[in-house]
Amino acid sequence: MADLGRGIIAGLVATLVMTILMVFRLAAGIMPWFNPIEVMSLAAQTAMNVVAVDVLGWFIHFVVGVLLWGGLFGLLAGFLPGGGYLARGLIFGVLAWLLVMVVLFPLAGSGLFGMGFGALIPFGTLLSHLIYGAVLGASFGWLKRL
Repeated sequence: MADLGRGIIAGLVATLVMTILMVFRLAAGIMPWFNPIEVMSLAAQTAMNVVAVDVLGWFIHFVVGVLLWGGLFGLLAGFLPGGGYLARGLIFGVLAWLLVMVVLFPLAGSGLFGMGFGALIPFGTLLSHLIYGAVLGASFGWLKRL
């Protein structure tokens, strides 16, 4: 299997983990004012002049997590610094987080680093992206060993 395919599969695993954690967080009432699916819908509304609906946000969530980030990690994993794929995944997660902070949140009208949602958002989203990156890297590394 090529690294692109491994990256996409690892992206699916990492996106599913993130989705489960996000749903549990919202169900538990932790930071209920921040729903990443709504943020993605609003960003799409701004960028593509479409109606913001949750279905669009979910679609973007999976396309970005699985195909974009997963595929990109598969292509870049061999070039990223770090001793192993877990470390490379963490680095990739930070880079993805940074892009979200300076592109997605402003498109959604939340300002740089999502400060429109409050000061906790940059830290919470960094933690989420670190988890995503760790699962992405670990899954990719496991697939490489098969």
